[in-house]
Amino acid sequence: MPIISINENGFLDKLKGTNGLFSCVISSIETTKYVGISGVNKSVIDYTPAADMELVTIGESLSLNHPPIDATGCPSPATITRAAVDILKIPVMTVDAGSYIKPKIPYISVDQRPTGDIQKGLGMDNSKELLNLGKIIGNNNIYDSLVIGESVPGGTTTALGVLLGLGYDARDKISSGSVENPKDLKLSVVESGLKNSKSKDVFDVLNAVGDKMMPVVAGMAISAVSKGKPVLLAGGTQMASVLAAIKEISPKILKSGLLGISTTEFVLNDKNADLKDIIEQIGDIPLYASKFGYENSKIDGLKAYCNGSVKEGVGAGGIATYCYSNGLNPKDIREYVEKNYEIWYSKLIQ
Repeated sequence: MPIISINENGFLDKLKGTNGLFSCVISSIETTKYVGISGVNKSVIDYTPAADMELVTIGESLSLNHPPIDATGCPSPATITRAAVDILKIPVMTVDAGSYIKPKIPYISVDQRPTGDIQKGLGMDNSKELLNLGKIIGNNNIYDSLVIGESVPGGTTTALGVLLGLGYDARDKISSGSVENPKDLKLSVVESGLKNSKSKDVFDVLNAVGDKMMPVVAGMAISAVSKGKPVLLAGGTQMASVLAAIKEISPKILKSGLLGISTTEFVLNDKNADLKDIIEQIGDIPLYASKFGYENSKIDGLKAYCNGSVKEGVGAGGIATYCYSNGLNPKDIREYVEKNYEIWYSKLIQ
């Protein structure tokens, strides 16, 4: 079975045969300019969200010479997402919640300004407004099911901050896009930011140490579920923080049976994190992880996922879960990525 299921409640059956929409919310975080909380190279970090969604949407990155890739040769998880949406011809919607570099494709803009400096407790001042804008987006699109991902460099740190701020035991359980997870650094950043949070109210916590993706995704999910549509939050730690925010804002959504969360096998199996425990603390929500068989790949960059590089992002795990529920298998995605790897990274391979 290409999907690992934990606390399955029939949610996957609700995805089968649906006309799904894949949406990805992108943002940048000012703190990444000063502190190494992201594994993304500083020379390309501002361009990464835009380049990710250009690849997913049209099959090539325009803002960079090639799709994002880390020092181990591990390509952006956007390559997985591109394979999934292209094979099954799934429509893609990009939502910009404050990326430094705007993508060179059509997108919906909810905020021009990037997320602020979370170390100072200045993530944003408009989380309620962003939640409502997310609700508007969720209410005004046509879909049978909604899969929502993110591309936010540094986002596991904001996730840690929000989870701690809302009272969850997440201190040593947060994953990272890097092989070496800088847990102490992340913790010092968010503990500093939380000192400036006005209260433990969800919007105050989001404003202090959250990123702008979070309230937008929460709003989209709340409105979709309210319309009776199944929503799959596509991500690991970052979507766990969104789930925690939704619980505070609209707890009935968690009890609807229409909300699930899905990541990759690489996050679920991360020995330096514990996503399963975090989700169980939040509520009775099904958790999934997609398999990819990258250990069988002929490309070292893909095998690097198995060694802890990158792990997740751009909705890769969730959109794969949707696709596996609708007839795809890991070999389809792996072979697509392998076939296009040299095309995408030809300038690096030469």
